[in-house]
Amino acid sequence: MAINKAIEEIRKTRHEISSRHHHNTKELLEHYKQLESKYSDRICDRTRDSKIIQRTLKSSAVD
Repeated sequence: MAINKAIEEIRKTRHEISSRHHHNTKELLEHYKQLESKYSDRICDRTRDSKIIQRTLKSSAVD
């Protein structure tokens, strides 16, 4: 199944990333925090985005 292959690939990649950081939780968290900062413009802010959606829906209902 394609889903199982995708899941296997995700697990393999996660294991490789963990291995690069010696399977050390603190190192892994620091790595992901750096990525989060680097790509902060690509990360969804659910609170902000839901407020934008609500405003859009309200203004659409008025029109």
